[in-house]
Amino acid sequence: MFHYQSTIIYCLLVLWGLTELFIKNKTSKNTSNHSKDQGTRYIIIASVVLSIAMLNNPIKPYLLPEWGIYLGIFLMIFGIIFRLYAIHYLGKAFTLNVQTTDTQKLISSGPYSLVRNPAYTGSILSILGLSFVTLNILSILITLIILSIAYAIRIRTEERVLNQHFGETYKDYCQKVRYRLFPFIW
Repeated sequence: MFHYQSTIIYCLLVLWGLTELFIKNKTSKNTSNHSKDQGTRYIIIASVVLSIAMLNNPIKPYLLPEWGIYLGIFLMIFGIIFRLYAIHYLGKAFTLNVQTTDTQKLISSGPYSLVRNPAYTGSILSILGLSFVTLNILSILITLIILSIAYAIRIRTEERVLNQHFGETYKDYCQKVRYRLFPFIW
């Protein structure tokens, strides 16, 4: 490890943690008692904890060159900014739980015109960026797999709830915005 890698990782972890605390505090009033989450919030939390644990992966068979650190910093900061933008764009409709309300409107503009789950895209990019700072290809791949599985479970649950709530409007939105997380990928 380069001598400054640990410092960068700790600084990015603090930045990420403070951002998540800010999001939790800002959106805590948006939660209702009608969560249809089915435990997927805990799956996401577990995937993030496992991904962070991969930062200390003792197996270092394939290392990226030093530029991976800078790519990781960029991905982390871009991911945080994109997540905050998506959350801000939804306003009071954003919650950390899967739920709908009678007054909720389907948002299909802004970052939601690019992908259907931009806040999740930002989360994945930020944690993946943290993995890049380790320069460990194995950690990056395992993190990507863990996060992809967890968010796929969450998205399927969320899509079922949104489809039940919005019906044809949601189906039309899914036809218009085909990608769930990353344009041209998924």
